[in-house]
Amino acid sequence: MGKEKGIIEPSIYRAILASMGEGIVFLDQEDCFAYINAAAEKIRGIRAEDYLGRHILSIFSAHSSHTSERVQGLLNALRSGALPFHIKSIEVKGKIFENSYYPIRDSAGSYVGTLMISRDITEKERLKEENTALREQVLSEFGCCDLIGKSDAMLPVFQIISAAAVVDSTILLTGESGTGKELVARAIHQHSLRKDNPMIKVNCAALPDTLLESELFGHERGAFTGAVKERKGKFEQAHGGTIFLDEIAEMPLAAQAKLLRVLQERTVERLGGNREIRVDVRIIAATNRDLRREVEGGRFREDLFYRLNVIPIHLPPLRERREDILPLAKQFLNRFAEKMHKPVMGIATEAQKALLEYDYPGNVRELENAVERAVALSLGGELRIGDLPSEFTVPRLAPPSPQIAGSGSLAESVQSWEKTAIEEALRTTGNRKAEAAKLLGISRKTLWEKMKQMGIM
Repeated sequence: MGKEKGIIEPSIYRAILASMGEGIVFLDQEDCFAYINAAAEKIRGIRAEDYLGRHILSIFSAHSSHTSERVQGLLNALRSGALPFHIKSIEVKGKIFENSYYPIRDSAGSYVGTLMISRDITEKERLKEENTALREQVLSEFGCCDLIGKSDAMLPVFQIISAAAVVDSTILLTGESGTGKELVARAIHQHSLRKDNPMIKVNCAALPDTLLESELFGHERGAFTGAVKERKGKFEQAHGGTIFLDEIAEMPLAAQAKLLRVLQERTVERLGGNREIRVDVRIIAATNRDLRREVEGGRFREDLFYRLNVIPIHLPPLRERREDILPLAKQFLNRFAEKMHKPVMGIATEAQKALLEYDYPGNVRELENAVERAVALSLGGELRIGDLPSEFTVPRLAPPSPQIAGSGSLAESVQSWEKTAIEEALRTTGNRKAEAAKLLGISRKTLWEKMKQMGIM
């Protein structure tokens, strides 16, 4: 009579176990060695014949009683079902092994022994360590997330970002417009424990005073004309995540008082409402102004400033980190070349020189815009000086000389200088008023008011 289909003889099982690359050890229900394959002999540096039939605790006689108790406790937990399996990594003779322990039961559910499998994970662990080291090297030498920088001015910034990301403290980002404050805020959020929850951005300068509080704190139905239904504010929308308050210095004093309460109480009250809503948010604020001067001028609350200034991070302007200009330019070049389906280009020597000598009043944002324009207009495989905006090749206009005594009042001199600066900023940005305002370090609202007053429309 032939063999029944699907039935494997015990000899075949033994051949399978013997040929496996993993070390296989089986302890019977009395915790004695019942099977050890060739791979296990090689991994552990033993001979099977010296161990078969011996109780596992006998090999720990030279070790401390604590080791024997730990091994016996593990086996008891596997036998009772209190532990479904156990995995542990050990190092033997310079190699790292992952040991897995599984209780084996028969068809009736009775415990018949413990199976131990040893896998060599030395290469895997070394690759993991190398990868971690490379990430740390990239962070320290070239930047963090999408930030690029190997200059001395940026290294402390990256160190603070890495340390601040894992805590929940409030952060105040300062620096000129275009230095990458929003990028830093996103990097902190993405490396925080809140990364799986939303990051909500609020540009405090882009909203009229009458709408800012509603945007931040929400409103109830009927709170004001047009409030036909209740609406969650940005703080509620950011619950569990991060709220980024950009251009915080533009926030009116009334809204500052309410923001202070949120920082203190961690609750918000919607406009037209009378109930407190608890919010769990991490606050990151940013400004291109000197908040201490704003406090001295009575335009910013002192108590709010100290609440925000828990972890200050100052971003240096691009002209103070010239070592980063070409690495940044190459990053932008590759990005826009891919986006525009153009071949990856190099940067001609004269174009590199122009990029390095420019002062970047608009900082990293201005460099990014310049490279985008150059890639879009370039017809060759190399970015040339003629592809760059004219301000990179033409000397910038010097500010008007101070007027001598008797030629006009100080107010007139200041207004004349402001008008020239505004007109130049508008030319530089292609008459884009929002970009011009950032270039000048003022809000869009302030720029509009000055343009109207000076007749620049």
